[in-house]
Amino acid sequence: MNRVVIAAFVLMLATVTAAVLLPARERVLAVPQIANESAQEGRPPTPLILQEGDGDHPVHRAGPLAGLPFTIKLDGEFGHSQDSFVFTETLPRGQSIPFHKHHNAEEILIFEEGGAAVMVGDKRAEAGPHSLVFIPRDTWISATKTSGQDLHLFAIFSHLGYERYMRSISVKQGQPVTPLNPEELPKLRALGHAEYWDTSKGPYPPGVAHP
Repeated sequence: MNRVVIAAFVLMLATVTAAVLLPARERVLAVPQIANESAQEGRPPTPLILQEGDGDHPVHRAGPLAGLPFTIKLDGEFGHSQDSFVFTETLPRGQSIPFHKHHNAEEILIFEEGGAAVMVGDKRAEAGPHSLVFIPRDTWISATKTSGQDLHLFAIFSHLGYERYMRSISVKQGQPVTPLNPEELPKLRALGHAEYWDTSKGPYPPGVAHP
């Protein structure tokens, strides 16, 4: 009789333990799905040694950067990355990256030249040559080119996602730069896990450092 009671108790304990651990395991397994959502299924990542001009070369067709080219150096389509997204672009004098933030990824901006007024969270500074800006998730970021020379930058993301937005608001180099319907932008930005500040509410998001 005691053996039956013990066996029943062990079975009950195993059932309860499985019920508790299964949701936690599902949460752990859900993380790579977010990171890999834009990767090409069935295509392993490709080792790359990229020269300055290598990559995909789209052209912006929306926002303040409309008409400007940029280069996708790495994403789920180019290089078949499973996690990282990297692009480069050049900002002319007076050109700005508007206030925005990323919900699913950290971002690192690297400026090759100096002369960019950067606001990130509660920090504000003039970025010098070879400077690095770290942007945590859900942190407002804006940068404006202030010096006379063009500014070359690298944008590096810890997870895939934003490349969906960047590819959706651009065309391949050499194709007509057709305007994008502004009503489409909120949906496309949500697709890329990004949020842009609504300037009708004022020039600065709450909590950011500004003049």
